[in-house]
Amino acid sequence: MIMFASPLSTMKVVIETKSADSIPLPFTIACVINCVLWSVVGVLDMNDFNVYFPNLVGLAAGLAQLVLKGLYGNGKSSDGENDEFFQ
Repeated sequence: MIMFASPLSTMKVVIETKSADSIPLPFTIACVINCVLWSVVGVLDMNDFNVYFPNLVGLAAGLAQLVLKGLYGNGKSSDGENDEFFQ
């Protein structure tokens, strides 16, 4: 669970600087996909709390990172506009 939430340690900095450049988008997307799949398997197939609970926490952390990345992007460009989401 610490691995999933580790990029959130910079959340205060991201909000203060209005730049989510420190949040790695490919890693975040991979974590969200991974957590969704394991949560579904943990609930529907295994019915194992030890599988689905940590992955639901990781999913929440990944979605929070995606929200920050969507809100702030990579910060301000030279003309003062927000950079593209996928840069």
